[in-house]
Amino acid sequence: MFGRLFFDNEITNFLQVSSNNKISMIMLNGSQGAIIEVGNFIRRDRSKIDAVSFIPIKKIDFDADKLGWDDVDNLMIQSTNRINVKIGRFLRKFLSNQSIVDFGISDKDIEDFVNLFKSYFTPDKNKLQITDGVDILKWYLEDNYATTCGNRSGSLWKSCMRQSERNKYMVLYTKNISLVKMLIFLTDDGKLRARALLWENVVDKYGNSYKVMDRIYSIYDHDMFLFKGWAKENGYITKLEQSAKSEVLFDVNGQPTTLELKIKLNNWEMNDYPYLDTFKYFDLYGGWLSNTVNFRYQYKLVQCDGCVERQSEEEEYNEEEYDEGEDW
Repeated sequence: MFGRLFFDNEITNFLQVSSNNKISMIMLNGSQGAIIEVGNFIRRDRSKIDAVSFIPIKKIDFDADKLGWDDVDNLMIQSTNRINVKIGRFLRKFLSNQSIVDFGISDKDIEDFVNLFKSYFTPDKNKLQITDGVDILKWYLEDNYATTCGNRSGSLWKSCMRQSERNKYMVLYTKNISLVKMLIFLTDDGKLRARALLWENVVDKYGNSYKVMDRIYSIYDHDMFLFKGWAKENGYITKLEQSAKSEVLFDVNGQPTTLELKIKLNNWEMNDYPYLDTFKYFDLYGGWLSNTVNFRYQYKLVQCDGCVERQSEEEEYNEEEYDEGEDW
């Protein structure tokens, strides 16, 4: 009846991230020889940690070849005629004997897949920690990053500051412990799953003070919601978009908000400087970092080699003309 299985977006994303796992590969790409047609239109059961639901074949009475994507979406949200089942039992029902033999699937493979599924969808908040000082440097190192079935996936593995030779560029964080910390999320085996810098004593030009969670780097996209939830519970505002191109856009109590912000560093004269996603505009003479060109700055911290990028000559400030009372 079907040439493939249809999953909701959550499960599809999980299978793609874990595509090195042979069971994930079968679920994504398996043909009729690998899959038993027990049912289809599979979605996660959010009321349980390790369960899914599907529509049994006997309740599907239409021609799959004529099915459009709108029809698939409607079937995904359909609540009637669904069977709920734990993910392990689901695999045993849907995997054919042929696929088990051809791919050498063992009981341990199924157990590992179930644990992977549970880990992906049920993050343990107890694995969230705040760290600072030299420990920030530790958690920038890619040697401490987790993988998904060997995959180097997610924004975490795209960080330009993860290599060991670049670790020295981030001494700025260790010299300003009272101003910058890091929230980390660890796996059960102590590897890094997600991280975000936490900035304290951030101010706007009106003197309002903020605590800011910077860009979230993670293996799994959905961990962003865990971090944002933690931020809200602990009085931090977050970036509206997890990118380096939205410096002034923030999520403040669920509302998109434009904020021009600045941080006064305690120690700022370094040999090397880190790449910064948000507070990239650097006033060397006053020791300020800001997220906008509307504040005084001479350099942008957007290099991956520890150097600073000078602003254009016509915009340069004369160090001798710098007035401590004109920070804004």
